[in-house]
Amino acid sequence: MSLDAKIVILGAQGVGKTSFVVRYVRNTFQLGNASTIGASFLAKKVMVDDYLVRLQIWDTAGQERFRSMAPMYYRSATCGILCYDITSEASFKAMHSWLLELKENLDDNIIIHIVGTKLDLVNADPSKRQVPFETCVAYASKYLGSRNGDGFDGAGACHEISAKDDEGVEEVFEVITRKLIEKKRILEDQYYEQQQRRQNTVYLHNDEPEHTSSKCC
Repeated sequence: MSLDAKIVILGAQGVGKTSFVVRYVRNTFQLGNASTIGASFLAKKVMVDDYLVRLQIWDTAGQERFRSMAPMYYRSATCGILCYDITSEASFKAMHSWLLELKENLDDNIIIHIVGTKLDLVNADPSKRQVPFETCVAYASKYLGSRNGDGFDGAGACHEISAKDDEGVEEVFEVITRKLIEKKRILEDQYYEQQQRRQNTVYLHNDEPEHTSSKCC
């Protein structure tokens, strides 16, 4: 079984989106990556639960002058990852506008996760943290909860990672990939049930007795 998924990475300039993606796809880290122009595209194949999953990961530019181009890149995306820098409260606040864009341009079924970057800076010096993890969880519960039904736990959609130290990066994509597979299974089950109902309707129709007209001599 196979699955193709398009994941779009969104967030303010300088939060480390490119480092995050490159660490996952190529398992490398380079300090001071050049700013993305428009968007860059990387792909990775993974095997999860007997599924061959082909991830198409779009790393979008965070600069304001490229903002109008973003919808072109995240059209038809099956997952959106919103990134912020945990040492920058401003980047967390800026993230909200990207969430609104996703909600406006994509259907309600899209999977959305939130990733706080540069965890290594906080591990080295806790005083640099400007966004507590609990703040992110509360945000997810408030703005993503309605998309996921009652009992939604915002913590399940929030992550903190370090691309530099390779901490938490793999987990983000593993959780998302499993959600994508589960979503595909649900859609397949729904399609199968619809087909069964249609077949049963046809069988019932065919079982109806034929009506013949009789003539008296």
